[in-house]
Parts: sequence; structure tokens; C-alpha cells
Amino acid sequence: MAFAILLLITITAFVPFGAASAVVISLASTALLYLFGRYVDKRRFSGYGLQPDAIWWKELGIGVLLGGGTIAILFIISLNLSLYQVTGYGWVGNPGFWAGWLGYLIMMAGVGYYEELLFRGYLNLNLYEGLRGNRLEGAFWPAALSILAISVLFGLVHAGNPNATLLGIINVTLAGVMLGVPFLATGRLAMPIGIHFAWNFVQGGVVGVPVSGLAATNSLLITHSIHEDILAGGAFGFEGGLLGTVGILAILTGSVAWIVHLRKACRDQQMKSTGTDFGR
Repeated sequence: MAFAILLLITITAFVPFGAASAVVISLASTALLYLFGRYVDKRRFSGYGLQPDAIWWKELGIGVLLGGGTIAILFIISLNLSLYQVTGYGWVGNPGFWAGWLGYLIMMAGVGYYEELLFRGYLNLNLYEGLRGNRLEGAFWPAALSILAISVLFGLVHAGNPNATLLGIINVTLAGVMLGVPFLATGRLAMPIGIHFAWNFVQGGVVGVPVSGLAATNSLLITHSIHEDILAGGAFGFEGGLLGTVGILAILTGSVAWIVHLRKACRDQQMKSTGTDFGR
């Protein structure tokens, strides 16, 4: 099982990026996990974190706001620190820009979907369940260890990207933790998909900064790095700099705040329905 997933992940590193390839890989990932769920894991496909109900879509939106908003803030900080400079607009003198921009959006939506489905929805979930076993209590350490292990794998897979640096690999690993926590805490992939997609798309498709070493070629803003600074990450993008580290930790904090809010709301609802204070 895991070998097939890892093989598919490895293949994605050599498939030319584009909207069509992202759609094909997304469909292949969906089909693969459906077959694994039905014949190996004995799990519904929705059990991998895809339950399109109201709370799922709400969390997807929250993830988009967290990921995209954080990149926008990091970019504004970078401009004020003279780390990046906006030199033009992508659509000026480029009649095919909007078609390419739409293709980039589709590509990043696909990347956000299939990477989260494979890394978090399948690998992280199965490793967590394997470490936890049949125990009903003591879920913290199995969750923490599974998130850490898959996050290290996530970072190593991106180590082959252009312009990769040690800090970049560390930040991508940290991003894996940031994406794994809301998944295992909620059982839904909505926030990780939303964060992953918006972080990539706003970075590469709006503000024109490289995404994990991949140059932005269809961005609304044409942006150039003024200083190859450890703060902004240079040619690897924000993932390669300390600002990226701060942004990832900020998103993780926002995700934890949402999880705490959900659990408090659930507890309050239980209190109303039972009339007890559950020991408070």
C-alpha cells in the first residue's frame, strides 16, 4: 500500500507541472485511495478526510483565508523591508496571460488536493492508527509521532526542488506539521487542502514569489528579489526564509485556535443537551 503511494508521490516530482498533469494526478490519487479503502483498509473514501458537509466547506474557507492571508502579510512585510520589488503586472503585453493564470490556479488546486490526500489523508492517518492500535486512550503520542514522521517525508520529497536549501527543507517539514495537526484533530482534510492551495497560489499566482523553488510564471504581480536574504528565502520562496517559518507557525496557531473553538462549542452543546457541567 505505502509503496504504491510513495511511488505515486515520486512520480509527481518528475511530471511536468501544469493544469492537465495536476488533474490527472488528482484523479489517479483519488482512484488509488478509493481502491485501497475498499479492498485493503476496509474504509469508506470519506474516511480519508473528505466529507463534503457544511463544516467541511467552512473549514476549507478558513484554510484558504489562513494560507492566502499569511502569504499576503509576508509579502507586504518583504516589500517594506526592501526584500522584494514589484516591477510590473503579468497581464500587461501578454495576451495569453489569463488562460495561463487560470491554468496555474487549477494546477495549484490539484497540488493542494492530491498532496494532502496522499500525505495526510492516507499516510498520516494509517501510521497514526497503526501506532495507536486498539487503545481508546493515549492518542497524543501516536498522533505526534505520525505527524512528525510524515512531515519529515514531506520535507524530503521537496528536497529535490530547484534552489532547495537546508532551511527550506526544515520549513517544508514544519509545514507538514502545520498541515497534519488540523487533519488529525478534526478528521477532515478541508483546512489542510485550503491552506496548502492558498499558500501556493497566492505566493506564485498573485504576488509572484517562487513556490518551494519553482519560479512564478503566471502571476498577477511581476516581482523580483532585491536581496537573496535568509528572511524572505530568495529563489526558494518564503519557504526558504525565516519569514516563512514565522508564517507557518502563525497558521499553526490559527488552526489550533479553531480546533479549541470547535471543541468548546461541542462541549457547550453537550452541556445544553444533557444539563451537566462535565466536571467543570
